[in-house]
Amino acid sequence: MTVSALRARSGHLELQDDNRLRDAIDAVFEELGLSEKEAPRRAAVEERMRDAYRRGPRHNLNLVDAGLRA
Repeated sequence: MTVSALRARSGHLELQDDNRLRDAIDAVFEELGLSEKEAPRRAAVEERMRDAYRRGPRHNLNLVDAGLRA
């Protein structure tokens, strides 16, 4: 596989992962009842979930747990 093909594949996987993470983040916002008016709280929840995604197992339950703990 060429380097450009590997990069394209990696970018596609990153996009899929980001979409999955975005869905989990939005679900936690909805569960917590966080409207767009609550930007600081939403930012804290999102950052905690993204940090959990970077550091550990990427299972949806782990991500949701991190968001609910924020």
